[in-house]
Amino acid sequence: MHRCFAVVPTLALLAASAAAQCLNTAAPGSSLGAGDNLLFAPAAMGISFPMAGAAGIPFTHCAVSTNGVLFLTTGGAATDALGTMYGTTTQLSGTAGASPRIAPFWTDLTSIAPTGQVALDTSVPGRCAVTWIDSREFLGTTAKSFQVELFNTGVVRMSYGAGLALESQFALVGLSVGNNIALPAASDLSAAPALATGIGFQQFDPASVPFDLAGKSITWTPSGGGFQVTTSCEAAAHTAFGTGCYSIPRESFYQYFATAAAAAAALNGQSMRLTPTATGYGVTWGGGSYVVPPGTATVLATNDDNHSPVVAAPPLPVPGGTAPVLYVHTNGFVSTGSSNLGGAWNTPQNDYTPSPAFRNAPATAFWSWHDYTTLSGTGRVKTHTAVVGPDTVLYVTWDAVESYAVPEVANPSTFQFQFNLTTGVVTYVWQNLTAIGTGGSTVLPEAHLIGYSPGGASLDPGAITLASALPLTTNADVRPMTLGAAPAPVINPSTAVTFTLGSIPEFLPGSGVYVSTLFLSLGSIPGGFDLGLIGAGGCSAYIASLDVNLGVPVSFVPTAGTNFVFDNVVFAPGNVVYAQAVALIAPNSLPNGQNAFGMTLSNGLRTNVNSF
Repeated sequence: MHRCFAVVPTLALLAASAAAQCLNTAAPGSSLGAGDNLLFAPAAMGISFPMAGAAGIPFTHCAVSTNGVLFLTTGGAATDALGTMYGTTTQLSGTAGASPRIAPFWTDLTSIAPTGQVALDTSVPGRCAVTWIDSREFLGTTAKSFQVELFNTGVVRMSYGAGLALESQFALVGLSVGNNIALPAASDLSAAPALATGIGFQQFDPASVPFDLAGKSITWTPSGGGFQVTTSCEAAAHTAFGTGCYSIPRESFYQYFATAAAAAAALNGQSMRLTPTATGYGVTWGGGSYVVPPGTATVLATNDDNHSPVVAAPPLPVPGGTAPVLYVHTNGFVSTGSSNLGGAWNTPQNDYTPSPAFRNAPATAFWSWHDYTTLSGTGRVKTHTAVVGPDTVLYVTWDAVESYAVPEVANPSTFQFQFNLTTGVVTYVWQNLTAIGTGGSTVLPEAHLIGYSPGGASLDPGAITLASALPLTTNADVRPMTLGAAPAPVINPSTAVTFTLGSIPEFLPGSGVYVSTLFLSLGSIPGGFDLGLIGAGGCSAYIASLDVNLGVPVSFVPTAGTNFVFDNVVFAPGNVVYAQAVALIAPNSLPNGQNAFGMTLSNGLRTNVNSF
């Protein structure tokens, strides 16, 4: 099957991807004019704007004032609107029948050509932007630039230039459906207020309430008949979203029993054997018999929620190496390292409450996990070594150990791990697990978890029924391809960014060759689009187009990278670019024969470009 990659030979297209969270006046659109106390004729917005609280009226035009406010209309003149209005709360409410009004910075302003102007931009589908450039307060000297964007979703965004401040006038920031709507109390827009009706505002005064939105943006998102207000200005950053394909758990396995009675019924008189393979273990049900510890067996010092080191001589062969010391825990598991003690990997729990988090334990371990204790002295954890034919076997036995209870009750269990130090075979044997719960006057965990996990985090395969699900073979997890980038794309004036691809699947199984590429896009699909229609089911596209292809060198390890320079020649502050990586594989070569197309994808990556 042919695979075609669209490549746009120029990066200039990316400049059109502005989704500014901070003010960008580089391309403000068409000038409406300049002057003092002017109200320009209604102009088409290029969208149908649904003003929250305005009973579904589709507003298509806006009449813009040089004084930092605009009025919405359906094509005719604005009602109750004058160029000499300076932004009082009464003017925000409007009179009966008054037009809705949106005021990013409503005060007594003037704009003087050639630098001062008010501009309208409808070039971006679904968006209308009005920008006041180099406006000045009446009797003021400092240029002020700000912008309001209206989206066809009803969202309003107001953005302000860095350093914008009031000199002598008061200013009102807000919006209103007009029509003499009841005036609420003023809001602190920086505190993300929720507005119940179609009006909200904050008044600023240089003497008492200084303007605190300079260099920021306010987003008014429709919520019922009102708005949820959020304030932000996004620094340059890379943000991952979505998930690559595929997640196939193969390293760990387990069965979980909620009660002692269920564990006893399933395990008593049973055994399980782990036989080393090239990739992990072949796991089978049965194959072992309990061996009674001799009188010379070593009694370990473990008592409650701790472990004892036991030297394995020779060292036990385990996947990826050998274990010269085994750490035997009272609670029924044996680790190849000491780091599993304490259960930090089982947060917010511990190492006596069995849970699927066992697969995140830092050391490889073998699990017949339950809350046991030897504090009563009636049962102990013992070890002994024996030569069986050509092999040396280390036996670790929980010999009549009690389940922890308060107060203690008689509920002993006996089971055993058999570690063949010659071959690496590990056998679990359950002689007699108690069916009695933790009992006593205090309700304590009764759960049992039986399984195996390699050291470090592994994917959760879900609980299985061992007696019927075996045999199985453990193998390395198949993990989703990942995409990240660093450092942040600061265009002051430029930054070289490295995009890093991780967990790339092999082009052909066993080849050691990894083939991938990377695309930049002007748009995103936040929820992802499943590519099952082309034979790549389970893989989601998170970018809306293939606008620029960044080549990634063929790699001989499952990671790769490529560089890209973000600069202030092509990019403006607030531009947003999306990225996603693609890897090529032999069709149907993944476990379970997945992906007939022969392509896997990474997560999406959102890159916000800015000067800081």
